[in-house]
Amino acid sequence: PAESVQRIVDRIEQTLASNTGQLRIGDVSCASGRPSERPSRKRVAVLGLYNSGSTAVAGMLHRLGVNMGAPFWQENADNSPRNFYEPSDLAWQLRTWWNEPRLATQAPAGQRIEFLRQWIVLQECARPSPAGAKHPLLSLCGEDLLAAWGDDVVFIWSWRPLAESIAGLKRRGWFPGMEEAMQTKLWESLGEFESRAGRIERIDWREVQADPVGTAQRLADLAGLAASPSYVDAAAQFIRTDKEK
Repeated sequence: PAESVQRIVDRIEQTLASNTGQLRIGDVSCASGRPSERPSRKRVAVLGLYNSGSTAVAGMLHRLGVNMGAPFWQENADNSPRNFYEPSDLAWQLRTWWNEPRLATQAPAGQRIEFLRQWIVLQECARPSPAGAKHPLLSLCGEDLLAAWGDDVVFIWSWRPLAESIAGLKRRGWFPGMEEAMQTKLWESLGEFESRAGRIERIDWREVQADPVGTAQRLADLAGLAASPSYVDAAAQFIRTDKEK
């Protein structure tokens, strides 16, 4: 909560100081988060199940120029580096709100909303680009994100058939015996939010694989970016060269 927000403030201030030599969060007008002072940039939330292709989508957005909240959480069972393009500070906080593997809420909505609001504002203060985040547990936070990030937030559902995502999570071996229950809860939460909000953009994992260039261009459009051909190519190459998808 408050301590976690302060950790983010400290990290962003260090980034700002390294870039300017003296700039601090209190000196940045956008830090208040008031609508009249907010930068006119897109906010992007990448939702989806575990093993749904959301890492691919987030990695593409990162290469297209969206600030996805680095530094990112990295972990593999064999301790080898694996970038999931999940902000390490936000990932930690999400796991305190929704305990894995039961995915039961452990924090009131007001607390979640305030943290998400502070987090995105600080990202926008740090870099002059669209900002966003990806994490499977954000799939449980649709209404929180609307309240925290505003009505114009872009929701992207990295969509893959439920059975395939369940099988993929079983291969990872992260939550033995809980894979189906976890993935089904996320799937149902996303479906309910999509029905209520009616504003989720689905990115089908099969289309990502079949047409990475087209997917990169679509993601750039959704994020409000006039991405250069080199950025689009870098995003597409990320799909072609990633061996773990």
